Amino acid sequence: MRSDLVPGAIFPDYELSDHIAKRRKLSELQGQHPMVLVLSRGGFCPKDRRQAELLVQLHRELEVAYCRLVTISTDNITETNEYRSGVGAH
Repeated sequence: MRSDLVPGAIFPDYELSDHIAKRRKLSELQGQHPMVLVLSRGGFCPKDRRQAELLVQLHRELEVAYCRLVTISTDNITETNEYRSGVGAH
């Protein structure tokens, strides 16, 4: 565990490629809204796939509260898009 990841601390502002290969920072995705961040092993994992299906349902509720839902996975861009499409995420 990283020593800087503690309750109340500011989360590191990672910059990664999104599902269309555009570089984005977490702060850009979050904006001024609350954000739920999910770290995923990827679409190959049946447990993560099931969790993603449930998160798609939860996302409908989060949107009403202007809360962002972001998932970071280990998948490459092709796998990410197949995963997103397979669980109905956007």
